[in-house]
Amino acid sequence: MPIIGEQKLVKKLRKGCHQSFTTLFHLYGQKLYNFSYKYTDSHAEAEEIVQEVFLKVWKKRESINSKLSFNAFLITIAKNHIFNRIKKEASRKKYRGQITTSDLVTNETENKVIFADLAEIARTKVDNLPPKRKQIFLLRRDSGLSVKEIASKLGIAESTVENQMNKAIKTLKSNLSNFS
Repeated sequence: MPIIGEQKLVKKLRKGCHQSFTTLFHLYGQKLYNFSYKYTDSHAEAEEIVQEVFLKVWKKRESINSKLSFNAFLITIAKNHIFNRIKKEASRKKYRGQITTSDLVTNETENKVIFADLAEIARTKVDNLPPKRKQIFLLRRDSGLSVKEIASKLGIAESTVENQMNKAIKTLKSNLSNFS
């Protein structure tokens, strides 16, 4: 597809045009599927990755740079998604190797209670952060925005976002490390 046409579609997508989204999906969906399939060797996972990538595109449509290659943007999202899946699976396998079924059954209720308590404490500690720091932390954690996107959205320097994130994480780690 000519770059000019792609840029027009992305500009329309940024404004919420469903037709542009559908057109971009039809233009790049199969290519993205093939890319994902190479790494997953699974039709179902490759299809799921395509859906998740385009879902993320729709959610982040307003922040997409129409001057950059949309294809490269999609491949980057897919690559990151695939690598995250691989890391999670490796972590799960490692974790499964470290525990036994009896450990899970014995500690399941206790772990649920501890996890619920810890989650509540974490929510409280996040709520107690200074308002701007809390906003930055939640945009990063819940919305998955990058430092650059947060800085742009809030009209502040990227270094300020990084500084506030570091302070938030340091505060939360400190508060949560006392939990026993």
